Amino acid sequence: MKTCRKIRRLQNVIFKTRRDLNRLNFNMARIVRIFKTLRNNWKKSTVGFLLVSYGVNYGVTKFRTKEMLRLYCEEAKSYGDVPLPIGLPARQITVVLNPASNGGKGKSEFEDYCAPLLYLSGMKVSVVKTESVGEARGLMEVMDNCDAVVVAGGDGAITEAVTGLLRRNDSGLAVQRFPIGIIPVGKLNNIAKSIFKEHKDDRIKLMAEATMAIIRDFQKQVDVMKVEILENSENPTGKPVYALGELKWGAFRDVEERIGKYWLWGPLKSYAAYFFGAFKNLTWECNAQFHYTVPCEGCNNCMRNNLQDANELKFGSQVQNSRWWHAFIPRTRSVKDTKQVKDYSKVVNPECGVWHQKDFSSVEFQVLTENNVNFSPPNLPKHLEVNLGPENISGFEFVKEGWLRTKTETSQNNREKILVRQFEMIPKIEESSIAEKETTEEGKSVEVEERWYSIDNDNYEVKPIRVTVLPDAIKVFSASTSR
Repeated sequence: MKTCRKIRRLQNVIFKTRRDLNRLNFNMARIVRIFKTLRNNWKKSTVGFLLVSYGVNYGVTKFRTKEMLRLYCEEAKSYGDVPLPIGLPARQITVVLNPASNGGKGKSEFEDYCAPLLYLSGMKVSVVKTESVGEARGLMEVMDNCDAVVVAGGDGAITEAVTGLLRRNDSGLAVQRFPIGIIPVGKLNNIAKSIFKEHKDDRIKLMAEATMAIIRDFQKQVDVMKVEILENSENPTGKPVYALGELKWGAFRDVEERIGKYWLWGPLKSYAAYFFGAFKNLTWECNAQFHYTVPCEGCNNCMRNNLQDANELKFGSQVQNSRWWHAFIPRTRSVKDTKQVKDYSKVVNPECGVWHQKDFSSVEFQVLTENNVNFSPPNLPKHLEVNLGPENISGFEFVKEGWLRTKTETSQNNREKILVRQFEMIPKIEESSIAEKETTEEGKSVEVEERWYSIDNDNYEVKPIRVTVLPDAIKVFSASTSR
């Protein structure tokens, strides 16, 4: 009996082994047929592999985005669940939305990634959609009845809002009353990328972090660049433009304006723009007279006006926030009031306010504030960074430099850097044979080259200008309160 049982067990083992071998052979044959099919139809196989990879990557990205937004929504809701003190109204913000930003995608991005966070936070949100260029500037000039203003758009919309805010008659009070929130739903968001540097490579997280900065109420003061048009190269004319990022002029600026025309190249459109732009009419010569003053840490000359403006702003804020019964309440001195202020009346800086001259000719002229991602902040007083490109550049070097900038956002050219507090630039516009025609007073038809500045990616005609840095001019919402 025992021998029969052993024989049966052995037969069962042999039977299972044969069955497993048959299945393995069948599966191997199937795998071989699949590889033969892929080899014989390699084109279809490659396309299929790419589609499957794209689908998997898209699904993983959507899942991670959904989880990330869920965490942000939970944090925003935690702010909204906190009960307000009795008699204290909820924060009220006004959102100035540019629905045409990023080719019309700005509106949907704001509604998908930003608006839910604002509503969950418990704030009162009013959304105003702009319909034309300059409307944001006009809105800021009359803005009232809110605690903050949020600009949902690109760099151009932010420049309009800041310009409208600082053009107000009560700009000293307005900059304290209306801190500015920046929601980067535009095509170019260099200012937001500078403020939220840690998230500049992730568009959705950049928008979410910018929105959460408004909810968390983290504010900091930033510098502003004031640009004035000079009449007859001496006196300012018209209203100034206020910018947070940069001013550009030259060949690289011209190519950046044309990148959108190469949309057929898809993700390679920037590379195509620099390649073909090297053979087209660009501003290869930026010739100008340049006068500037150097930065100053503080002296009896430059700090006099700053202290006067600070006292006026402080007085205005007290009038704005005071009530009739406050006269009977003893005034408590804050830490800021008791902090010892340095006396600049005896500090003398012979270089302060002295104008220096430097005529230049280069392929690029660039002015940066500390709010630009490429600004290199040394331990110096408030200033603007002026970068002058090389005087001449070959087509090969131009394309190489442009491609490097597309990858790293930083220049590899040997640029001359000048740190200034204020400067005046008088361009030398010469006649050209490759631009639009204009008629002179003698009735002769000449052809004049069109040249443009870019101020935070908005175009302005090349004219004599005066540019001044305004230290800590406005408040913006940021990732933290530190500078």
